[in-house]
Amino acid sequence: MRETLALVRNTPGCTLLLIGNFFITLGSSIVVPYLAVYMTGHQGLAPWVAGVALTVKLWSQFGLMMVGGALADRIGAIAAICLGLCVRVASFLLLAHATSAPGVIVACGLLGLGSALYIPAGKAAIVALLRDSSASAPVFSLRSAANNAGLAVGPLVGSVLLLGRPELGLVATAAVFALLVPAFWRLRRLASHVPVPPREGQRSRGHIRRFLSLLRHNRRLLWIAGVATAFGFCYVHIEYAMPVLAADHYGPAYAGVLFTVNAVSVVVLQVLVSAPMGKVPHTPVVVAGGLLVMGIGFALLGFGSLVLLITGVVLFSLGEVIIDPRLDSEVAATVDASLRGTAFGLIGVCIALGGSAANLGSSALAQEGRLGDVYWFALLAVAAVLAILALALFPRQQTQARRARLRASVTKSPAGDRLQSAAGGEMAE
Repeated sequence: MRETLALVRNTPGCTLLLIGNFFITLGSSIVVPYLAVYMTGHQGLAPWVAGVALTVKLWSQFGLMMVGGALADRIGAIAAICLGLCVRVASFLLLAHATSAPGVIVACGLLGLGSALYIPAGKAAIVALLRDSSASAPVFSLRSAANNAGLAVGPLVGSVLLLGRPELGLVATAAVFALLVPAFWRLRRLASHVPVPPREGQRSRGHIRRFLSLLRHNRRLLWIAGVATAFGFCYVHIEYAMPVLAADHYGPAYAGVLFTVNAVSVVVLQVLVSAPMGKVPHTPVVVAGGLLVMGIGFALLGFGSLVLLITGVVLFSLGEVIIDPRLDSEVAATVDASLRGTAFGLIGVCIALGGSAANLGSSALAQEGRLGDVYWFALLAVAAVLAILALALFPRQQTQARRARLRASVTKSPAGDRLQSAAGGEMAE
């Protein structure tokens, strides 16, 4: 951890980016967990309006994340970050004053769009500032710790504001985001961005074609996308199934306790685990281990004990700490700088797809009252299968001849012109 902190201090702009990320997560978690309560209770809107608004937010965020990443690749990560923050400022101010269903739905759509612009650009900016993608893994761990520190504090502040003037929380968050825009804008020269000039006849679609060509030919990136989907399937249980379990067995207050335990655990475990995990060179082993740890955490939830419930959430958080930063560092090491924002957006979309599948299944079972012990034991088996698949499907190092043919095929592809890999070969370990 000392080496990571020294690296961040010695990298101009990196400290500002991480501190800003903490305040962004803090501000978002003041508002987002209580949006449904704010819309139905304070604004007096019908529950279906809140449901539609939150659904619009979800899909504008994750569904447009690849678009946000592609924009970051075109205009630069810092410019995309600032644009995303401006959109979020507008969304918070609109939420503070909107009293009609259309206004609230538009505000939530803008909130999701702002996240879609900011998240992939924020990750791409870290790699751009570091210049060395191999050094990104511990910094992504530190970023995750900063995020979860904000996530631990934000809901507590939000709950206090909800009892008084929730509009103040929205306006204050908008003000903080607005102040960060000029601060981040100063980093645009440090995170220098040189757009790749499109070939003649290729304009808006050229970038996406290049990325799709990379996706077709780079089995390592396909593997990363598959792992992101599996991770999303497991991770989303902290947002729906686990709170439902806690509320049913111990009361609604314990749903909030789970979020706090998860956030605090991630911050603490990030400090303890990031350095040892960074010394494990084999990514599929790290990912498989993280999935198994999450699976064991799921199984503990099935025993009906509060102590085991908390222990299960801590183990779940450990799996999250193991996998999440590794995914980001793999993208940084696998994808060329000109396509990294789009790749980070793809990972966000894959996590959303996996999470949506899990939510559909768990919500259907909860509707029938079958979200019981067997479900959590079954999730252990699912996590084990996913871990085995992550190990078995990892693309092994290829022969020099095959890598040369692969590079040649990408280079000759009309959409893959100037496509290159970050370490001289897409599949190299």
